Amino acid sequence: MASHAPDKILIVDDNPEVAATLKLYLEDRGYSTSWADDGQTALDLMLDGNNFALVLLDISMPDLDGLTVLKQLRNSGCDAAVVMMSGHGNEEMAVECMRNGAEDYVSKPFVLSDLFQRIERARNHRQELIEKRLLEQEKENFSLMLSHDMKNPMTAVIGSIDIIREGRLGPVNEEQVEYLQSAIDSCNEVVTMIDNLLDIRRFETGKMPLNIRSCNIAEIIRKSCEPFARTAKHDGISFSINIDSSVTDLAVDSRAFGRILGNLLGNSLKFTPEDGEIEVSCSSVENTQDNLAQIPPYVSIPHSLSKSVRLTRLSVRDTGNGMPQQELGRIFDRFTQVKSRTGRENIGAGLGLAFCKWAVESFGGVIWAESMVGIGSEIIILLPDKDTHP
Repeated sequence: MASHAPDKILIVDDNPEVAATLKLYLEDRGYSTSWADDGQTALDLMLDGNNFALVLLDISMPDLDGLTVLKQLRNSGCDAAVVMMSGHGNEEMAVECMRNGAEDYVSKPFVLSDLFQRIERARNHRQELIEKRLLEQEKENFSLMLSHDMKNPMTAVIGSIDIIREGRLGPVNEEQVEYLQSAIDSCNEVVTMIDNLLDIRRFETGKMPLNIRSCNIAEIIRKSCEPFARTAKHDGISFSINIDSSVTDLAVDSRAFGRILGNLLGNSLKFTPEDGEIEVSCSSVENTQDNLAQIPPYVSIPHSLSKSVRLTRLSVRDTGNGMPQQELGRIFDRFTQVKSRTGRENIGAGLGLAFCKWAVESFGGVIWAESMVGIGSEIIILLPDKDTHP
């Protein structure tokens, strides 16, 4: 059975007696060690491909001090754990070292058994960080797989079904058209779920591309509502749009804003029974204390919203199942779903409202839900005017 190579520790100290003591002690406990007597030598060793698991780094050294070495190591992307050592330590210096990426800080003279425990703790923490980074990379790879290996083939499937539905490969009757359209709608739901998951991930990592500019909100609302209005009519649901003439342009990303409305309307259609109602309303309101007081306490109000003179209020109201009050604060979390009692299949991954929350907050606004079980629900969005930047 092959044995693992011992972890390598670099001792950086200009005092040869201290370095020799540390080498003997650590090697006796199974570590492999190297010694650098100045900061530049330490940097050369660390950045030359040597896979050190940990660095014992003295702060007070001639030419290049330990804190400078630490900063350069972290700027280089080196992931070795670093334990700082100093004979003239103080709390302020310890805080500075930790702020710049050190795992721990010890003062000389130190007790070797205590130092060993700190080394073990720092080494374990380093391993946890490496494993976390690998997990993050796996999540990133999974997102890329969704984008390329699932979404693109699904788009091709939708296109192929649509060609058949339109009768371009031969005649189809009304019942067949309905089944084919249902297949297209289901495929589009999967594509929407993939888009929501990818974009939530981009928001979380700060890599979501947004083109925030002045947009005609009324036009985006009417255009986004068209396909949902047709579906509502087919399902026997009353669908209305009320846009006040006072509504002005807003600084938003038009694509993301359309997705917000699409996600909200998709939910309403799922939860609203035949003969029910869905209403989309948009108006411009004065930013008063009463308007802000309507926002639930679990919603954080951004500064951009507080200082805006006027607000745009967008709401999607339905006469669906409604939701218990205790669920309203968590429905915007990822993978949270509420059961549908309309008889329609409850397709979804609980990502649509999570995307809405991220997108609305990127515009400097807030979103929340009001609901009563058996009566219906209303999702409300408040956005600052276009001259107020998030």
